[in-house]
Amino acid sequence: TFEGNLTTKPINGAIFIFNPRTGQLFLKIIHTSVWAGQKRLGQLAKWKTAEEVAALIRSLPVEEQPKQLIVTRKGLLDPLEVHLLDFPNISIRASELQLPFQAAMKVEKLADMILRATEPQMVLFNLYDEWLKSISPYTAFSRLILILRALHVNIDKAKIILRPEKSVITQEHHIWPTLSDEDWIKVEVQLRDLILNDYGKKNNVNVQSLTSSEVRDIILGMEISAPSLQRQQAAEIEKQQEEQKQLTAVTTKTQNVRGEDIIVTTTSQYEQQSFASKTEWRPRAIATSSLRTRANNIYVSSDDIQEEGYTYIMPKNILKRFITISDLRVQVAGYLYGRSPPDNDQVKEVRTIVMIPQVGNTRDVQLPQQLPQHDYLNGLEPLGVIHTISGNEPPYMTPADVTQHARLMNAHPSWDKKTVTMTVSFIPGSVSLAAWGLTPQGYKWGAENRDTASDQPQGFSTNMGEKCQLLLSDKIRGYFLVPEDNVWNYSFMGSSFGSVEKRPVYVKIDTPLRFYDDQHRPLHFQNFAELEDIWVDRSDNFA
Repeated sequence: TFEGNLTTKPINGAIFIFNPRTGQLFLKIIHTSVWAGQKRLGQLAKWKTAEEVAALIRSLPVEEQPKQLIVTRKGLLDPLEVHLLDFPNISIRASELQLPFQAAMKVEKLADMILRATEPQMVLFNLYDEWLKSISPYTAFSRLILILRALHVNIDKAKIILRPEKSVITQEHHIWPTLSDEDWIKVEVQLRDLILNDYGKKNNVNVQSLTSSEVRDIILGMEISAPSLQRQQAAEIEKQQEEQKQLTAVTTKTQNVRGEDIIVTTTSQYEQQSFASKTEWRPRAIATSSLRTRANNIYVSSDDIQEEGYTYIMPKNILKRFITISDLRVQVAGYLYGRSPPDNDQVKEVRTIVMIPQVGNTRDVQLPQQLPQHDYLNGLEPLGVIHTISGNEPPYMTPADVTQHARLMNAHPSWDKKTVTMTVSFIPGSVSLAAWGLTPQGYKWGAENRDTASDQPQGFSTNMGEKCQLLLSDKIRGYFLVPEDNVWNYSFMGSSFGSVEKRPVYVKIDTPLRFYDDQHRPLHFQNFAELEDIWVDRSDNFA
């Protein structure tokens, strides 16, 4: 309105009363005339619903009256308790599940009847059609929830799955298409995949890493519990809070100027709280121990892949090692080298990952100006760069990747259109892999881009990178090339990287050191040595 308020126009609605054992649906259509001249419609709707449910129960014979009512909206509990005081034997409880019954309004037969109604009326349906002749009520309920959840998630795709061809008909007295049990099994699998793929996209979770109980919870609409690591962290925080609640007495003994002892006992939290930072290296170093188990669950992102173009084959042995030497927070990168098999030049097999000196952060990696040099690289062609990403896998080639790839192509003539940027994303409990090729538009923009700090720099578009076909293989074995002094991670000695950055990079065949290896952080050991040195007895020359 002119004052800035929202005007609402009531339309016909319905109360959904359903018996999951028989599939019987009591659909009480509420006509707009019920709301005429009324205010606080939200509150009124709850009390009206409770009133109609009570009226229905009264109209049923005693043997057909329910033993318990499960309410899908918690706001209905109080109105129902008030209206069902006459039925003390009926227990009323709220459901923890977000069941998709509102999706029934998307079924044309029901929707038409509700919207075209000219007066309030009660209609009876059987949502199980004639399923109970061949399956149990439990299976029928599961099938119904699958259908309704799929309609709720994506109505168009769900309708195509339910009626894949013209020969499938819906009988006049039925709601769902008439299919054989074998066809229903196929449909159920497709509906489940539709629901899970939608959940995976919305929450950035790899569907294959979900357990069977989590799949069931997603379909029923239950809140998914956090992964074990998050639960563990939550428990630790709660434990810390409990410890802080308990008053810990600390006794300190000091001396005053006269040499008298002063003993003070305090129970306050002052000067006892420990500070923990996200960037603290010790907890991060301990957290990297989980990378070994994550490396067992590697998934390749296969959505929206370009059909034409090169196919890249990555050996599993070097990929697993690359994951285990990385860090969960800071990006780690390496150059990819490989070649095509003799019979197919559209396939590129990665043969080696070259670990070069680098300084990483959470957004990108700083690399040397020159490409690595080794005799083994002469027979191979550069295939791009691989790097890790903490958190969710981006659905497009990020501005940082576009800029870095374009600059590498600009600086090195040997880098051409067959080079890609591979991303290794550490998603909860597993690792996701994707390969991105640069478009001409992306190359032009990336080479000129100077804004590397922003997530959405000026002129950036999400179609500057194309997803390429990527396969994992056990048959091909790869190897690593590392700097001659073994040190590739300069995150803990950033000042030394300035001199290394401009020099030629000479490499050798070896197994790369881990991110937190002793050789990568000499300064820490120097600090330890100095700490130990404090306690050494020294002779005082001035005594």
